[in-house]
Amino acid sequence: MQIMLDQDRWNADAPLTMEQVLTEVSERAHARARIVTKLQLDQRTITDRDLDPAFLAESVVRFRQLTAVSQPMPELIRAADGSIKKYAETLRREGTALLSTLGFGPWSLSGLDAWLGQLADYLEFVDGVSATMEAGTGGSALAPWVQQLVEARAIGDRVRVADLLEYEILPRLEVR
Repeated sequence: MQIMLDQDRWNADAPLTMEQVLTEVSERAHARARIVTKLQLDQRTITDRDLDPAFLAESVVRFRQLTAVSQPMPELIRAADGSIKKYAETLRREGTALLSTLGFGPWSLSGLDAWLGQLADYLEFVDGVSATMEAGTGGSALAPWVQQLVEARAIGDRVRVADLLEYEILPRLEVR
């Protein structure tokens, strides 16, 4: 199989699997601070839905050509900036709504846990962005407060959870 990543070309033969080839493509793109944004296998466009275990286990000898296109990470991050800000706003709004359930009404652990999961996703992405763009601007400034929030949640301290949310986390939930 002939592989093309942007302008780079190389060949892959048996006994390699599609998983091994795609890993190599991804690692080569990553080494140049790029992300693969498009894959075409022979004449078929490959999406994330195609990347199931059966496809990944297939031998490369079945295919003739894999074409991969990548984009620089900073370019992708700039393009995603509006979405990142909207996600931060959504987290702030939902976090503020959680405050009212903490102060009044039943203690909603499932709601808090779901919100914490979304916050973790956000922090992981923002930390990845800051590592790519500029050190020290990501969600790591929130990490100690989030850790304290998780600890307060674990012992059922509603007041501490509410205080951390209202005074430490939500005000710092700002994108660059």
